[in-house]
Amino acid sequence: MTNSDPLNSVENEGSTRHSPWILGAILVIAFALRAWQPSHMSIEHFDEGVYASNYYSAHLDYRYPDRHLYAPPLFPAILEWTLILTGGKPHAVMWVNVVLGTALVAAIWWITKLIAGGGAALAAAALATFSDFLIQYSRVALTDTPVCLFMVLAVGCGLIALRDRNSLAAVGAALLTAAAWWTKYNGWLPLAILGAGLSGWVVFERPKRSEALPRIGLFAVIAVGAFLFWLPCLWGLQEFGGYAAVAKNHAGYVVGLDGWWDSFVLHWQIQGYNLHLLPNGFMAGAIAVQSRNNPKFSYWPMQTFWLLLFGFVLFTAIGLSGYFIPFFALLALVFRKKTFKQPIRLGFWILVAWFAGLLLATPLYRPYPRLLLPLWISLTIFSAVGLNFAICAKELEEEYRTLAYQIRRVGILSACLLFMITSGLKTPLYSPRNQFEEITTAVIKDIRGITGTTKQLDDLNAIIYVVGEPGLYYHLASREEIGFDYIAQPASNLGMLSPKANAPKVPTFLVLGPHAPQEMEMLAAQAGQAKLIQEFPYLPSDFVLLDDHAPADLEENRDEVVQLWQITQH
Repeated sequence: MTNSDPLNSVENEGSTRHSPWILGAILVIAFALRAWQPSHMSIEHFDEGVYASNYYSAHLDYRYPDRHLYAPPLFPAILEWTLILTGGKPHAVMWVNVVLGTALVAAIWWITKLIAGGGAALAAAALATFSDFLIQYSRVALTDTPVCLFMVLAVGCGLIALRDRNSLAAVGAALLTAAAWWTKYNGWLPLAILGAGLSGWVVFERPKRSEALPRIGLFAVIAVGAFLFWLPCLWGLQEFGGYAAVAKNHAGYVVGLDGWWDSFVLHWQIQGYNLHLLPNGFMAGAIAVQSRNNPKFSYWPMQTFWLLLFGFVLFTAIGLSGYFIPFFALLALVFRKKTFKQPIRLGFWILVAWFAGLLLATPLYRPYPRLLLPLWISLTIFSAVGLNFAICAKELEEEYRTLAYQIRRVGILSACLLFMITSGLKTPLYSPRNQFEEITTAVIKDIRGITGTTKQLDDLNAIIYVVGEPGLYYHLASREEIGFDYIAQPASNLGMLSPKANAPKVPTFLVLGPHAPQEMEMLAAQAGQAKLIQEFPYLPSDFVLLDDHAPADLEENRDEVVQLWQITQH
């Protein structure tokens, strides 16, 4: 059976010969926005340091301590191989997600095309291209961009498998779900999305048993296959306490129903803070839909233009509210069944399940902004479909080649372009995140001044422990100093202060950052064992601060310090 989703019915109207060129232009812009000001990209976030440090941790068996608690092995391995292939250039890891983030835009275009046709797909690609939120996570070395890429591709393959009863697509969905699961522990989400969407289709569309049962069987194949492909990852956890250790660690981030509302509100505030470029996405989406050379659906009445303009203003004024306008417009259209030509609306139900399920589930966890990424992608697709319908729902009722129409069309597109060029230029999106690099330079300079160039053990000048700051450890471990050899060692406590019998006498130092406030207090009370050498001012980026603070509280929590101590007693 090869029936296509009914939302694809708009694809049967008019010409789409310009679409590949439009998509190509969108992807070029997407890459440029993610690669802009590369010198401002650097390892800073706690988890970035954990994922990226394996290559520089030969003395730790090439594995950052307790790395399994933060992520499965796939993404750290990708970063490690990136460093291997680039000869250990520390900045190379920052380009992995620039590439994968651009691929995510293409994946969003593809899945939207499966669900709603080419016009909505171009609009979705444009919204994803200009999304501050997606751009941010394409400029950091975190697992969220790759896991979302695998999730989107898995759901797309799953849709093809269930819609067309395609066994090969089912295998692809299982493999891609497993890849997401190997990247992040919530990588099983495609199974939940596909299963809930299939259930919605069965319950509300009431298909014949002969149509429903084969699709339920294919979903079971996808689910079992994904688990089997993920099984080696689960098996590899046994030497570290099994999945129970991971689950115990993750349980500390669950806020439950009692904290749902507070978490939801903070997510809302953070997204409202990340809307500098996204209005450009709506404009770019409108331009893309208008430029597909589709006469029958290219009519844009002036009232639609003013409605969209009102939506943009509302969007800018009160944050996410404007984002929901196209979503509700879509719902109103979708439930008019006469709009659609075919009985199977599986793609729509999968999208509804994706949005509704994550809207309810995401605030059950501590409001880390990155947890919202999968939900944000479903919102992007919904809004793109709504935008496409808003522009194309009314068929052409007047001669589209009239001079008045062409003047109006050119005027609208020109206004969109002008808005895109002049807005969003002051976004904090590209603020520098390389202060740890600068602090590392200062730390090494101070230590060299204290130790000189005398080798004391195994050609080492010093040992530098880094407490609670994997990002600082990454920069210290990856740095090469001519004539000065040291070893950097991550630490979770101050155990190195305890005297050890026959310990080698090598100058030993401690570096502590914002994640080690208790250790700073303990060292201050142990003046006989350690001496404070220097305090370096550190201003965390918005990206880091938003993990723990609301946007309104960023500045009052901006001032932090990194401390350098020398151990004076062994």
